[in-house]
Amino acid sequence: MAWLTKSRFMAGRQCAKRLWFEVNDPLEAHAADSMPLRQGRAFDEFVRALWPGRVIARGRGMPAAIAETSRVFAAGGAPVLHQAAVRHGDFAVIADVLRRDRGESQLIEVKASTSVKPEHLPDAAFQALVMRSAQVAVDRVLLGHVNNQFTLERAGEFDGLLVEADLTPQVEALLPTLGEQAVALHRVMALRAAPDVAMGPQCHSPYDCPFIERCARGAAPADLSTHRDERVRAGAVFLDRGAAAELREAPYPHSFLDFETIALAVPEVVGTRPYEQLPFQWSLHVEQASGEVSHGEYLAIEAFGDFDALASALLEVVPAQGSVFAYNAGFEARALALLARLCPAHATRLHALAARLIDLLPITRRAYYHPRMQGSWSLKAVIPTIAPDLAYGELADVRDGEGAQLAFLDLREGRVDGSRRAALTKAMLDYCRQDTWSLVQLARFLSAAA
Repeated sequence: MAWLTKSRFMAGRQCAKRLWFEVNDPLEAHAADSMPLRQGRAFDEFVRALWPGRVIARGRGMPAAIAETSRVFAAGGAPVLHQAAVRHGDFAVIADVLRRDRGESQLIEVKASTSVKPEHLPDAAFQALVMRSAQVAVDRVLLGHVNNQFTLERAGEFDGLLVEADLTPQVEALLPTLGEQAVALHRVMALRAAPDVAMGPQCHSPYDCPFIERCARGAAPADLSTHRDERVRAGAVFLDRGAAAELREAPYPHSFLDFETIALAVPEVVGTRPYEQLPFQWSLHVEQASGEVSHGEYLAIEAFGDFDALASALLEVVPAQGSVFAYNAGFEARALALLARLCPAHATRLHALAARLIDLLPITRRAYYHPRMQGSWSLKAVIPTIAPDLAYGELADVRDGEGAQLAFLDLREGRVDGSRRAALTKAMLDYCRQDTWSLVQLARFLSAAA
């Protein structure tokens, strides 16, 4: 019988069906990747460097890790032990950090979040339960998380980046009933068939379930009859010729701007904070009154962090006059404000550029709806209904913002080289260019309809 691990325990608390699937009918193995995973790994590496100690190897599987941990305990333990693996009966956990501090045994769960979240409490409590049941001393339970008020003042100096929050009282309050919950979830794993659980809020809380598509196959289509927007409920094409009239009055030239940014848990650039959205790429299409269109772009990989170069390149090609369009323009406004802060020599021009921003999202919301948008006004939902040739699913490798971030990290960290590096670079440029070209097409469509 499979063990109930911490990840399975948390999956079962979210949804019993998810737990059953993970044990008995898992998804095909694939190299899943996401920004939260990358951020988590980066913060874990930072903590190991901050608290040097013995690291239990995980590459040979859980049983080997448990055996190695047992040998460390038998030899007297270690002041700091990373990735300690412990089993008690049908339960098994891996602790991020076990630390001895002034005679106290501390269990430290490391999260790349910026605060303690409700789901962190049962996560840490299950670890404490298993540790104590296996006769491993746990006097205090802490959560090590990111301090989002930290600013990197000097390269390599990270004092203050890590916050240690004491979870001991909350964990102690959970422990009396946690054992029964764990036993019940272990029984779910042994069921002959998946439990019958209807789709609901638990599919996305506290995490997106990886089995959503599987559960949705037999589910009824999304019910939009109760959507708050009357046009969505009507399920027909809607086009208001007056709601987009302001586009006709927007002075030329028309500039269409899009930034791609990266948010790092452990800041690399002096003067920045954790999770600040730092630009590494931009695309700009410029349309003249005559209809002539030009394009400029910038992508920083090795040069990431040289924001002066990125800002200078943008200011060289963006017209000093006219309108500047973006979609959900608050994002571009924040990127420009950050660049102004980091590049004081360009601050005046960057603020002036931000002042000219016009947000196409609310204009589109007022003026247009198509049933194929399924109640969403995201650019990727809108564009295929007016320009089918610009469907993002047709792009190679990079099809959304997170894909661009992951590609950026792959290139910056040297994970790819040769032809693959060239292909990924091209995919990043193609994706960002399509974003701004889509804005050109959207503005033309709405203007023609005005």
